[in-house]
Amino acid sequence: MKSLKVCAISALATGSLAAQGIFNVSPNDGITESLPLEFNAKLNFGYDDNVTPTVRANRGDSASYTSLSVGANYLNLGPQTNVDFNIKLGILHYLDNVENSQVKDTYSDSRGLLNISHNVSERLRFSTRNYVFYGLEPDYTYGAVNDRTNDEYLFFSTDNSVGYKWTERLGTYTGVKYDTLNYDSNDSRNDRQNFTAYNQFRYVLSPQAVGTLDYRYRFTDVKGGLDSDNHKVLVGTEYRINRTAVLVAKAGVQYRKVKTRDAQTDPTFEVGYQQRVNNQFRVRGSIAYDVNDYGTSFFGSNFENNRAFRFSLAGDYHLSQQLFFTGGVNYVANEYYGGRPDDEVDVFNCHIGATYQFIDNFSANVHYNYTNSNDAGDTLARDYDRNRVQAGLTYTF
Repeated sequence: MKSLKVCAISALATGSLAAQGIFNVSPNDGITESLPLEFNAKLNFGYDDNVTPTVRANRGDSASYTSLSVGANYLNLGPQTNVDFNIKLGILHYLDNVENSQVKDTYSDSRGLLNISHNVSERLRFSTRNYVFYGLEPDYTYGAVNDRTNDEYLFFSTDNSVGYKWTERLGTYTGVKYDTLNYDSNDSRNDRQNFTAYNQFRYVLSPQAVGTLDYRYRFTDVKGGLDSDNHKVLVGTEYRINRTAVLVAKAGVQYRKVKTRDAQTDPTFEVGYQQRVNNQFRVRGSIAYDVNDYGTSFFGSNFENNRAFRFSLAGDYHLSQQLFFTGGVNYVANEYYGGRPDDEVDVFNCHIGATYQFIDNFSANVHYNYTNSNDAGDTLARDYDRNRVQAGLTYTF
């Protein structure tokens, strides 16, 4: 029974990393205690020194803006069922006129998340992870959009799996995932739909380690290019360093077939790490490499592949009950090839912020974000720097 308990604990602790993939979008990932339902309202004012960085003619246009949002957050970690819910409904409004006629004054900045896992018994477990975003800015950690967009886009992902423990040491996760990326107008050539089926074998190696073997099949429907079939096989381990730290590492091969083109085989890997160091400090990191279809369609340039390397590191530190800091870095190396002359675009993004609760329910915040995009030849108009700074107030109830 000891091994069975270890397997159950490992599945609960690392299920989000295993089922969703290496990128996580929940602000509650890594938190080990339940959080009551909490609502918030935020008002921010900011300045952006490069509103349309991917439009060569208007690169460097600056504007001040204001953003307003309402949201809710809830986390319940129960003996049988875990529920993770987070939602934000927001708008961003530019206070200055932007020279590009295609840029609107007001955009959405909204997202929602619902993750549920339920243990039917000691052997059977159901899990669903759902995420939706509608707005402009890419989430570099999640990895769906590679760069700043000029159109609002809708990204939706749902991942549903069944976990079963066949023996005291052996278990499986079997699931299906669907995600879709849809742009409003000009960037609609980058619309994508992914259908993924996967199976993961899990074997308890020790009280701290679980060995994994993953097979994933993904079909991608590409609007602005050629569809593709992708097969991945990864071997890895999920290692519980201590009660609050988990390391997930996987490596393998990817077999990829783009419609009407020859098949290719490439290496692929993904590493995820999260730890609550103590009550004040939490850190999360991830590294991944694969070949995908995201961001491969441009005006006059359609590529068949994007060989992408992603690195992400983020943390938050509570200096006191009133003051805490957040920060992180993201690096995305995109190598576009096939169908057109090759091009490489590297994107570096870093952010830092501080929040101070000066009275009950009210807090003030300030954030700074810097982005650098380096295009090897600037043939895709992706060579720029961008700075954003904002400050505001949050009311929590």
